[in-house]
Amino acid sequence: MDKPLELLVSNRDNTETDSHSRTNIIHDAMQITNSILPYPVHALVINSQNQSIDNIEARLDNCLNLSWQSINTLNPFVSHKPNARPFNLILLVLPNEESQAVQALKLAATYHVDIIILGQDTPQSVLRLAFQQGVSDFIPVDGDENVLLQSLDKIAKKLAGKANLAPVLAVVNGKGGSGASFVATSLAVIAARDKGEVALLDTDLLQGTLAHMLGLEPSYFITEAIQELDSLDEVALRGAMTNRGNLHLLAAEPFAVLNAPGHIDLRNTNELLLKCRQYYDQVIIDLSRGPEVWNADMLTNADILLVMQQNVMSIRETRAVVNQLINFMGINKNKIHILVNRYQKTSSGITLKDIKETTGISSLFVVANDFKLSSQCIDLGTPITDVAKREQMLVDFVAVTDYFFPKSSVVNDPKGFWNRLLGK
Repeated sequence: MDKPLELLVSNRDNTETDSHSRTNIIHDAMQITNSILPYPVHALVINSQNQSIDNIEARLDNCLNLSWQSINTLNPFVSHKPNARPFNLILLVLPNEESQAVQALKLAATYHVDIIILGQDTPQSVLRLAFQQGVSDFIPVDGDENVLLQSLDKIAKKLAGKANLAPVLAVVNGKGGSGASFVATSLAVIAARDKGEVALLDTDLLQGTLAHMLGLEPSYFITEAIQELDSLDEVALRGAMTNRGNLHLLAAEPFAVLNAPGHIDLRNTNELLLKCRQYYDQVIIDLSRGPEVWNADMLTNADILLVMQQNVMSIRETRAVVNQLINFMGINKNKIHILVNRYQKTSSGITLKDIKETTGISSLFVVANDFKLSSQCIDLGTPITDVAKREQMLVDFVAVTDYFFPKSSVVNDPKGFWNRLLGK
């Protein structure tokens, strides 16, 4: 058992400098092509003159945690279409003719959000007028890419400072079959029992097992919510959930994407996540299938718990996932945590120190191996809080829940629609 493990860490000292250099190059390239904003930004691009801004649009497309739409009119009746997720940034392509610039600025001001103006050879008189109207920044259309990214980052940090969003935990398999869905379900029922209102999102769009594990029969599914985002306000979202006390599940229907009559834009799942963060105290996501193109934005907004087991293959694959998250997706290493599922001290000769050193992740949790208890929960669809009392597995899950959702993270002011309406 020692030799295979040694393969994972051998020649580490000899190759550390070269590996570090390659990692820096990869990381720098990733930062340019996939910048990550610290808060979700939903931008409206107003380009009434139909100017060519292909380079700007490409930069926006490569920016994680940012979504955008565009219009080519200054007609307020056309531009203010109903949208369940309001824009929190306007990118205004400013006309060079003064009267048109005034009209464009007036339209942008009606959204009551930050405005970044984009211009090409913009006259000083028009720029002066724009800044008198209180715009946040001016970016040349053909300017340095980093200038736009820095401006977007500044706006995102400003929005984050004003926000009151629930913490998010994404539970991901380091190796397939390690138990991420069971872990996500167990953490959710414990958090709902002890911590407040919890939203649990099942994004395993192939199998969708969380409803069975909780003994629930959902009538509405996450793929439907993704397609109905524009009409999904707080009341509708709460009505879409399948509830079990303080636990609110948005279930996945098996093979829903495969059997869908039309295309489902899974990138919109991040917008659904944002809605859940506004209305619940904690959000837990079952992302057991791992990083994919459509869930990259979700991972940037979450603490990530990689579930693995105590064997060489699991360590090898978990290390590969860590590498993908850090070096290719730009995830902060401090937001990545490991949970060793079915842990036994004398199981295989692989220690927790081995796992930390090999994966490079120091934040590590364990859940004791209790095959009888876990089988009872999974096979019978019974949550762990209903059948366990003092078992070590339950104790371990409670410790993990306390770490990610401490009692101080539960907001005292109720987030519910009726409580806000009645001023409670």
